[in-house]
Amino acid sequence: MRQSPSSQRGMNLISLMIALTIGAFLLAGLFQIWFQTRQTFSAQGQLALLQDNERMALTIMANTVQTGGYYPMYLNYPPYTAPTTPYSQTGSLPVTGDYTVAGQAIFGTGTASQTGTGDTLEVRFVADGTNTLDCLGQSDTQGSIVVNTYAIVSGNLVCTVNVTPVTGAKPAAVTLPIVTGVTNLSVLYNVAIPGGSNTYQYMNATTVASNADWTNVQSAQISLIFSNPLSGQSGQPATVPKISRVVALTQTLL
Repeated sequence: MRQSPSSQRGMNLISLMIALTIGAFLLAGLFQIWFQTRQTFSAQGQLALLQDNERMALTIMANTVQTGGYYPMYLNYPPYTAPTTPYSQTGSLPVTGDYTVAGQAIFGTGTASQTGTGDTLEVRFVADGTNTLDCLGQSDTQGSIVVNTYAIVSGNLVCTVNVTPVTGAKPAAVTLPIVTGVTNLSVLYNVAIPGGSNTYQYMNATTVASNADWTNVQSAQISLIFSNPLSGQSGQPATVPKISRVVALTQTLL
């Protein structure tokens, strides 16, 4: 029996357009969810990297400051026999370069400003060949004088290592970045006021230098400002809040 045309069923143009519209709407929703999830994972990764860089920067700088002024006293006694240069075997670091007083362990420049690239920080010690590491993570020849200098260069926290060996030619200084994305370094120095009874005062490098107080520095307050990895997003500032750490010069407390 032949079926009449009136009994046939199918999808007309209007139904097809409605189905396509609903499908497109659902796909747009799925795409939006995927895109937001992707952005969230990306932001989490960038913030995790920022936290790692902050932690690494402060840890490395703290280790350097804590080693400042270290002098292996066994270098003064037999069986170790050191040359008279670059320092005499008196148990203290010599007067040289930025270090104007024997035994001075720390030096810096700047006014601890939170704008611009900020201050520089220098710390020196005498290497014992095994237990002392410079800011680049390397051990230096026993008896050599090691100077570590931190600064901000092109958005990087860099450290320069100068080594003065007990014998032989002085090697060239080595400068390498420690972490990236740093916009400012500021350092304040906790100075023991001579003649005072447990009296201390935080000063910037310019004030410490003008007062000739470098040998009275007990600790350093290090502050870093990092770029905000999310600064391209709406409402995000260019930098994150500064991070700080107070580190004692262990050798000055002995």
